[in-house]
Amino acid sequence: MPDTADGRPQLTDYTSTHDAAQAADWLRAAPEPVRVITHAKPDGDAFGSVVAVVATLRALGKDAIGYVLPPVPAGITHLPGQDLVHTVTEADALKQPGSTVIVDTGAWSQVSRLADALDDNLDNTLLIDHHLSGNIPAKHRHIDPNAAACCEILWPILNLILTDAGLPVPIPVRDGLFAGITSDTGWFRFSNARPETLRAAADLLELGVDHAALYGALDQSERPEKLALLRRAIDSLELLNNASVALMSLARDDFKAAGGREEETERFVDLPQIVQTVQVVALVCETLDGKGCKISFRSKPGPHAVNVAELAASLGGGGHARAAGAKVTTPFPELLSDVRQRLMSL
Repeated sequence: MPDTADGRPQLTDYTSTHDAAQAADWLRAAPEPVRVITHAKPDGDAFGSVVAVVATLRALGKDAIGYVLPPVPAGITHLPGQDLVHTVTEADALKQPGSTVIVDTGAWSQVSRLADALDDNLDNTLLIDHHLSGNIPAKHRHIDPNAAACCEILWPILNLILTDAGLPVPIPVRDGLFAGITSDTGWFRFSNARPETLRAAADLLELGVDHAALYGALDQSERPEKLALLRRAIDSLELLNNASVALMSLARDDFKAAGGREEETERFVDLPQIVQTVQVVALVCETLDGKGCKISFRSKPGPHAVNVAELAASLGGGGHARAAGAKVTTPFPELLSDVRQRLMSL
């Protein structure tokens, strides 16, 4: 299997070592303080997972704190549980005794700024994820690639912990998990939503989730500059292979001209899928520091669906069959040409 963008090999056995009950036991007994982290530029699933785990552990009386790597998208800052999370940019903040929980990622490249601290504590680390591949060799893992979201995986684990302790479900757990599930399923539009996904969402709704308010927080709280950036992305749109493939791109100059931020490209890659013939979409974005690029892939389900996780893996990334991505150091013009050729060969 190819190395990832950070040069570390993928794990050949990226599978669970713990079932849900064992993961719950590990969390109950986790050495303190417990640090809960996720990938950079956290989406609803990442942030919701962090606050839900931290809130559950604190309900048990444990010393727990969440950490997120910037940039943090605007909608995330409106979710409950902001006081449970610190923004961190350096590994030193995590270099202390205790244990670590990693949620919604198993990729070193997505936590690269914290790698030094995590490397030293892998024997006391629990990794909970729903991606197909990863290369963080945490000793304790609970992985379900069939789950639509990490928050879907966490609900039975955290509910078991709270129920056994006779504790109510804290609001950050309830709202964080629902936000994560809806974020990764596109409000249940995507093909990854399964019966277990909807049952978890129903449980959380019965606990009092205000789904309309969460939708407003997550998807209706953007800056006007995002629209200017979106216009540039649409202007770049190329339809290839008889309009079965769509390619969009944003160079550093596009971000500067629009006043846009890297995290404001969220959901752009989904838009070309409104065209009936489009089966695969790629969005290539140059980073604002000019040191690399990020690629996002999407594909539609169906009998001839393209597994974009394989496409991302060929570039050192990973993800899911219908949604994947990669971070590379290849210069923007060269990468755009490379991705275009890969798409045209599908």
